[in-house]
Amino acid sequence: MLTLLKMYLLPPGIIIVALLFALVIVWRRRRRWGQRLGIAVVLIFWALSTSRGATLLMDPLESAVPIATQAQWEQAQAIVILSGGRLFGQSQLDGHDDVTPMAMQRLADGARIKRETDLPVLIAGGGGRRGTSHLPEADLMAFRFENSFGLPVQWREIQSHNTEQNALYSGRILRDENIDTIILVTSAWHMPRAQRAFKNEGLNVLAAPTGFTARAGFGPRSFSPDMTALGNSYWALHEYVGLLVGR
Repeated sequence: MLTLLKMYLLPPGIIIVALLFALVIVWRRRRRWGQRLGIAVVLIFWALSTSRGATLLMDPLESAVPIATQAQWEQAQAIVILSGGRLFGQSQLDGHDDVTPMAMQRLADGARIKRETDLPVLIAGGGGRRGTSHLPEADLMAFRFENSFGLPVQWREIQSHNTEQNALYSGRILRDENIDTIILVTSAWHMPRAQRAFKNEGLNVLAAPTGFTARAGFGPRSFSPDMTALGNSYWALHEYVGLLVGR
């Protein structure tokens, strides 16, 4: 239910709802208000679909957390990689689920840090369904980590359904191992919320963000609609809502 609600509170769902509301207003013969709302919605949708608009939303998130240096990595006792979604029924895996490109990006950076530090790795992500072939995301990511990068996974957190639960259940695993300082790997725009969640569990977090989005200038193309920009705007707004709800 929460996932369905989120689909209509973020673009493009919220845009569709707003336009339908504008049509209802027009239908009720309040044409002036309906026209104003319709124009406002189109302009907002246009802004969210441009790389310039996406950059303005992403910049505060991606620059909020300082990136830990390799010298600081020496303090860490483990690497934690957060899951990044699944692709259902992939033909190359005989119909089994696979990880998304965003998740692979996180795994690639986690693998790089693992090779440089030789620290044990915890992968966090639930979302499995009992009685089906849909494994928890941590299991899917561990499969990719071990088979695509040739590196072992020490622990898998498979109970969570959101970032706060990632931190909650991962924190329990880590505390049982007397670990209190971690290198956290996730997308750059997700790092502020993820870092806060893990710090709330009493862990010292060294940020290792990945997947920074492209920066737009002020040329004509930066104000033209683009599907990638709309996706970036979606994730940025998703994080702002998450940060607000988390408080």
